[in-house]
Amino acid sequence: MSFEDDFVEDDEMNMIDENGAASDSEAESLSDSDDNDITEKLSEPTKTAVYNRDGLLDKLQDISWPEDIDWTHKLTVEIEQGQAVDVNDDLAREMAFYTQALQGTRQAFQKLQEMGLPFLRPADYYAEMVKSDTHMEKVKSKLLCEKKQMEEMEERRKARDNKKMAKEVQSQKMKERAKQKKDELALNNKWQT
Repeated sequence: MSFEDDFVEDDEMNMIDENGAASDSEAESLSDSDDNDITEKLSEPTKTAVYNRDGLLDKLQDISWPEDIDWTHKLTVEIEQGQAVDVNDDLAREMAFYTQALQGTRQAFQKLQEMGLPFLRPADYYAEMVKSDTHMEKVKSKLLCEKKQMEEMEERRKARDNKKMAKEVQSQKMKERAKQKKDELALNNKWQT
């Protein structure tokens, strides 16, 4: 039993009237408050809370990486993302993840080769990978296929729009020619009479 449970039980005891029975409205509010007490956060820190900035900074310094640590201990690679990616577009986001991982791998590969450190799996090393190479090839081909389909759809939409625009332009020209012909006939009739 936790502190919150004790606190709720104390509130329940206070809600019971002298006869030993709680009213219906109190019982309903009691059941609602049980659910809300768990998810509500305190608006103010407790009186025992202490904000020790110096202590926090000391602990951060204790657990952070030293400045002069060798790259082989961290193996971190930073990749600059060239353009912003729409987070709602799954295909673009996955392609950004893929290209970023590929660039990082190439950069780390190059660094490790320059250092002369062994980093490839030996041929006789058998370990279960999280995802197999064939699975990743399927994912890559699916992403590329989706990208190609999206590009084809965009091209078809542009062709449809161009066709509509061409029809509108052609109908405008036909209207202008008809109007010009009508004006010429009216002018001819005016000169004949």
